[in-house]
Amino acid sequence: MANPEIKINNLDVIVIKGKDAETFLQGQITNDIKLIKDEENAIYAGYCSPKGRLIAFFLIIKAWDNYFLFCPSSITNGIGKKLSMYIMRSEVTLSNLSEDISYFSFYGDSKEEEDFKHFGGTLPNNLMQTIQQSHKDSKSAFFSVTKLPGKNDRYFVLGNNKTIKDIYSDVYPNQGGLDSNSWYESDIESKIPNIFTETQDKFIPQSLNLDLINAISFKKGCYTGQEIVARTHYLGKPKRRMYVGSINVQKPPKLGDEIFVDGGKVGQIINFYKKDDGLYRILFEILIEKIDSDLMICNSKIIIKDIS
Repeated sequence: MANPEIKINNLDVIVIKGKDAETFLQGQITNDIKLIKDEENAIYAGYCSPKGRLIAFFLIIKAWDNYFLFCPSSITNGIGKKLSMYIMRSEVTLSNLSEDISYFSFYGDSKEEEDFKHFGGTLPNNLMQTIQQSHKDSKSAFFSVTKLPGKNDRYFVLGNNKTIKDIYSDVYPNQGGLDSNSWYESDIESKIPNIFTETQDKFIPQSLNLDLINAISFKKGCYTGQEIVARTHYLGKPKRRMYVGSINVQKPPKLGDEIFVDGGKVGQIINFYKKDDGLYRILFEILIEKIDSDLMICNSKIIIKDIS
């Protein structure tokens, strides 16, 4: 019987491999895929429509000569099909799911970190650094660890089902672990955007700060939507940006909920989570010139926490 997969809820992966995989991805994403050719670091990258608007945002890790593109479950199937349309005669294989791949995440400065080290794992020191390693007692048990932005550091562990199950059992003996709320909470607090079904094809990469988190390369060759993205960059500062704030509402907000100033629409919600104190933390995109205005959503004023 196959080992069941372990994964973060609502986070799926598209696996791309083959002789032409690097060239193929270079023509699709906003970042430079060659940055991870040595499998020693990960990147964030956007995937745009021909109009230069984001239809996906990926965490991309290369391991064992495969490219793993992580994105929300709600868009994985559609994005996988869209990418497949561009393969044509390239020697590239794309699968929406891998039968033998599992992944989970944990925070640093915690008991989980110590348990991971006790298992025999080595943690990266730098953000977006990836370390490929094997278990001290089993050279066939390969796994990958990447350090991501997040509170108290955040580590992403990827490997085959059996190995990840063994690591997970050591790190989370009570089967706790990070759920999707914790995963997106860390993304929001670190100003890492995500694109969901409700927000596809609405934002250019700069308005979600992809240029500020090194998720766009302006030196690589052409990719889908590149002309619009480059034009925005070379014309000067973008007119819209992404910020973090809080709202006090009884009913949960929705992805894509609109933000108003004096009755006029100025932005939308990108992502959100509910804090222990009952407030909702939101990642939102608006016109920069309106950031100091009274921003209203769901009949509640947005409390600005971080506008840097």
